[in-house]
Amino acid sequence: MQAEIIRTLHQSRQGVTAAPLGIGLEQVQVKFQPALDDYIAGKISASDMERAVEWDKRWMWPFEVYESVFATAKELGIPLVALNVNTEDLALVEKGGLPGLPRATLHQYILDPLSAKCDR
Repeated sequence: MQAEIIRTLHQSRQGVTAAPLGIGLEQVQVKFQPALDDYIAGKISASDMERAVEWDKRWMWPFEVYESVFATAKELGIPLVALNVNTEDLALVEKGGLPGLPRATLHQYILDPLSAKCDR
């Protein structure tokens, strides 16, 4: 059903000048974005992407449940976007809040620091 919704949305936007379409994945940590990009570009297979994002280690639901979404995104050239926080960074925030993150790491997550409510 999700793949059909994506296909229908993509089709409805053909010829429309609008912001580009992307599919956000809470299942994938941001450090694995290059693997998603490589998959959409056809540089790696779905099984290679599964291994590269450490799916079995970092997500509880079977990869196969999402395969039709990934295949549809690849077919239509829709970017997959990693949305989840890196596990290692989450541990730092749990211990010390946002100030517990190094400045460079914080900027990976907060791309517009002027609009963020952060003292950094």
